[in-house]
Amino acid sequence: MKSIASQRLARTVAHVAASFEHVLLGRAPTSVSVVADDDWMVLHLHEPFSATERRLAVDEDGARRVRDFHHYLFDQTLDALLRRVTKTTGVEFRGAIAHVDMQTGSVLKTLTTRHEVDLFLLGPGLPALGVPINDHLHASATIHADGNGAVRR
Repeated sequence: MKSIASQRLARTVAHVAASFEHVLLGRAPTSVSVVADDDWMVLHLHEPFSATERRLAVDEDGARRVRDFHHYLFDQTLDALLRRVTKTTGVEFRGAIAHVDMQTGSVLKTLTTRHEVDLFLLGPGLPALGVPINDHLHASATIHADGNGAVRR
């Protein structure tokens, strides 16, 4: 079982990241999860599109605009989020991926204390074959102040 201090740290990281996203977007993420073990931590922020973004994303051009907006937002705010988390908790994230999912109308941001990030996007389940992997995103560079090392799609 994890120590009380580890649980408290994970909860604090989740709270700081969710608060940052709330200030940034004016709405809180629908879910924030933290998975941690001795020397690593992974943070997931799941944010649904706003009603305006959902309406805009109904056609190809609108979907592209929504996707580009969230990529831009991720690129421009990642360093500030990382600084806020590190300053408040001492946890230093080194890898980050953002995935804009037009089918579900949401954005998933994944950050890790490791240098590499893998995000497997699973397709619908097939009874005899399990769950196919539709896509795989990977980042293997350290995040620098200029944003290099973050992968987004």
